[in-house]
Amino acid sequence: MKILIDARLYGSKDTGIGRYTQKLVENLIKIDSKNQYIIFLRKNNFESLVFPKNCKKVLVDIKHYSFEEQFKMPFILNKYKVDIIHFPHFNVPLFYFGKYVVTIHDLIMHKFKDGSATTRKFPIYQIWRFGYHLAFAKAVLGSVKVIVPAYTVKDEIIKYYKIKSNKVEVTYEG
Repeated sequence: MKILIDARLYGSKDTGIGRYTQKLVENLIKIDSKNQYIIFLRKNNFESLVFPKNCKKVLVDIKHYSFEEQFKMPFILNKYKVDIIHFPHFNVPLFYFGKYVVTIHDLIMHKFKDGSATTRKFPIYQIWRFGYHLAFAKAVLGSVKVIVPAYTVKDEIIKYYKIKSNKVEVTYEG
């Protein structure tokens, strides 16, 4: 099987999602030598990482939540003709229509409707929030499987998006 992992957030420097992605990649390549992996990375990690023969690292220095991610990434993703992609965050490009699995860590931004969870000015926040909900819905509804870190998150996703429980898999982090 040919699997692509969008590991552009790889590394524990800035985010919990980066650490999750790092540990996911590190452990997958330790236990699996049968599947072929394509690992998308940004410049900050590209040179320093060495992977086994069944892994190919690809430099994709596209910023998260950008227009480039939405419009350029689908072409890059399709170029590799993989069986499935794992997005370790909800930022699946809106115009990507292939098979993918997505990890959803929480629904915290679904709960803060008034802008109290942001430093953005209110009108900018409303535009951003619309894009967030659009991207999040695409990620959940378009995936073949949703991975979550806890049953609480699973229940919230099922309730909010009205999807079947067998589409959501709990895999504890840590």
